[in-house]
Amino acid sequence: MILFLFCGAAQAQQRLTLQEAIAKTLKHNFDIGIADLAAHQAVRNNTFGNAGFSPYVLLNAGITESRSNVHSELASGAVQNNPNAKMVNYNPIATVNWTIYDGGKMFLMKKELNELETLTQVQLKTQMQTMVSRAIQMYAEVVWHNKQLIAAGTALSLAKTRMEISDLKYQTGAGAKIDYLQARVDYNARQSDSLTFVANLMQAADSLSILMGENEDNSYIVDDSLDLNTQQPRDKDRLRDDNLTLSLFRHNAEVSHLNAQIANTYFLPNLSFNGGYGYNQTSNATGFSLFTRSYGPNGSLTLSVPVFEGGNLRRQSKVASLQAMRDDLIYEKQNTILGRQYRTAWKNYEVAVAAYNLEHENILFAKENLDVQLVRFRVGVGTTLEARQAENDYVTALERLYTAAYNLKVSETIVLELENQLVKPLSP
Repeated sequence: MILFLFCGAAQAQQRLTLQEAIAKTLKHNFDIGIADLAAHQAVRNNTFGNAGFSPYVLLNAGITESRSNVHSELASGAVQNNPNAKMVNYNPIATVNWTIYDGGKMFLMKKELNELETLTQVQLKTQMQTMVSRAIQMYAEVVWHNKQLIAAGTALSLAKTRMEISDLKYQTGAGAKIDYLQARVDYNARQSDSLTFVANLMQAADSLSILMGENEDNSYIVDDSLDLNTQQPRDKDRLRDDNLTLSLFRHNAEVSHLNAQIANTYFLPNLSFNGGYGYNQTSNATGFSLFTRSYGPNGSLTLSVPVFEGGNLRRQSKVASLQAMRDDLIYEKQNTILGRQYRTAWKNYEVAVAAYNLEHENILFAKENLDVQLVRFRVGVGTTLEARQAENDYVTALERLYTAAYNLKVSETIVLELENQLVKPLSP
């Protein structure tokens, strides 16, 4: 059986499965797009050149030309007069700058870039897991409200049947009018309940549409039920290895430790090589030298030793160390919090499984009791109060069963999200 999900004005409806809802959410969610771009940026930044291993090579070239009105009196007594003296200079040069030793900073920088790339990948996976979890829970909520609407429809049908039987008994003198009036009141109350469930359904449907990036006026046909795992979970100790949020804090702490080590490298000497190959040519219409040309390589080694910088290096190193300690504490705190959340999620899941199994069994007894009471009421053996109570018990049992199924799906989804099991290809 398929349930109809009405959102806004009536229009052509399209089928929407849970997997399609998840796919649309992953495709259109802004937070996932932002995390994906951040991951691509980290990949682009993770190079040996960005870490400082590679030399920098520059090619510069310049040309200078001037025209001057020159009057020169030389030591030999000669006089030069040139009202349009031309001077041209060419100076192309290739230079290279290469840091040979920087206290190991470049190796630490490459490790940090690796960690940052991993960190952004974990952030992307975390965002995807979160959105998949939200999509499953919202879809389950829509299915739940649909089920609640079915329960209300069942209650409405039962109240109408009892109202018609009571009216027939009253018209034939086999029953009192009070029975008919009570059935009529119950029928109207069930109609009011149906309107409330419709409003709840539309609100849940709008929330799901917004999450998927769809028009909130779209109308979908959703499944009438979801797969439920009623087996007891096999492993309660997977959190430290599998939880993405915990992994995120762990990588943050690792980056902070690398930053602290990088800050300590500024105390060490720095050795760099500077070299190049240059060409210089000058033509001058006046003066002692009319033409000059020079070319060839050049190079130098520069050793820089930090002696005193106003205590800034020591301050930076201390701040970086404190930040690493702070992130370690944050990781331990998060580990404790997630451990508690994980234990709570498992307990909720176990309770939800037990509740669902109980309600699934209870609905059979409620249905049998309802059938018996309706037969007794038709033949005049049972009273209207007994029939009404049986109806209420059955409808309540239906609502509890549907609620138990919804709670079970939500509890299962929360556990799977904590274990990084919702998006299988992204599992580490």
